[in-house]
Amino acid sequence: MTGRRRYREIDALRGFALFGVLLVNLYGFGADSLAWDSAADRVFWQIKHVLFESKFWGLFSLLFGISFWLQNQQATRVWQMLRRFTALMAFGLTNALLFEGDILMLYAELGILLLLLHYLPSRLLLPLALLLLLIFPLAHWYQPDRGGSDFAGDRAEAGEWLLEDRESGLYSTGSLGDIVAEHADYLPELPWQDYQWPDSGWAVLGLFLVGYCIGRNGLLDRIARDPARTLRWGAAVGACGLCWMGLERALAAHWGFQVYGTALSSPARQLTGDLVFLAGTLTLTAAWFCLALGVAVRYRASLPVVMFEAVGRMSLTTYLCQTLIFTTLFYGYGLGWAYELGPVAVSVLALVIFPVQMAFAHCWLRYFRMGPLEWLWRLATDLRLPVLLARSAPGQRR
Repeated sequence: MTGRRRYREIDALRGFALFGVLLVNLYGFGADSLAWDSAADRVFWQIKHVLFESKFWGLFSLLFGISFWLQNQQATRVWQMLRRFTALMAFGLTNALLFEGDILMLYAELGILLLLLHYLPSRLLLPLALLLLLIFPLAHWYQPDRGGSDFAGDRAEAGEWLLEDRESGLYSTGSLGDIVAEHADYLPELPWQDYQWPDSGWAVLGLFLVGYCIGRNGLLDRIARDPARTLRWGAAVGACGLCWMGLERALAAHWGFQVYGTALSSPARQLTGDLVFLAGTLTLTAAWFCLALGVAVRYRASLPVVMFEAVGRMSLTTYLCQTLIFTTLFYGYGLGWAYELGPVAVSVLALVIFPVQMAFAHCWLRYFRMGPLEWLWRLATDLRLPVLLARSAPGQRR
């Protein structure tokens, strides 16, 4: 935002969401394997699954919808938004050559749909968002075969897979050229593919619409007026979300339900489990939103909030730097840690990496108005050189 009003609490919330995204992404390099069966590893995996998995891409998607509304408040022209999404697509394509879990391409593509749909009234957008969110469980029930699974059926099989990946997996033994060539075969990402999965493009678009409606209907200002009430709502919704996820864990234990793995239960049970997981994901996403936003408003001058705000203002730079960091750590052409670290280790790693990124962002913004990649993104959007250097002295509040 370059106008009179910048929602600093949204920056802080975006920074918080980036931590959750980093944590879940780190698990994708072998820590999700059932082979890690120590008590501590099982506890950390459950924490990741219950509190973070699917919840933080959901939170990030809500924030994308809110940010779109903020851009509209600036009277941004359609052609500017199209250039903005085109530049985001370019960033995503580059990122996806290194990391198959890129979200920027999908956000750029679905941003075009949001640009077309946001004119509709909220009474139509919210039911549409609900229908988009329900595509995943209904499609999985109608067509249970999702084209294979990367999840082993038991710990013995998981151990064999982990060993094979260490010895001959692409990320363990492949060169930079091998990885880029492999990922290039799947570009660009198609928004409608993977519609049977919880993190499908349709679910992302649904949360875009919810986020846009949150901004358009003045909820941000209402939260700012009464953060204590927002925190109470967040705690209540969070308790409800934990109950849903507790039920999902019970279904996994007694029915063999797996939201990401191969369906082991009957179609009816799988549908029940998917709906329970969706309910848990949405309620916990809402809880994180309320709790983090309430804290950011109530304690906006505290050091943790200021640090999260800084990294949130540099969200594009932070996100793409995360890819460079963990690919250097895990890929064979780097330190080669892929498939070597379990849940405890990668969780600790996230708690090391992210504070460093927060400190870097805080120091950078003492001297510059925006991050380096945000500067390029603004240049591509406005087609004129943005001001980069900060006008105020280091340490002075802007």
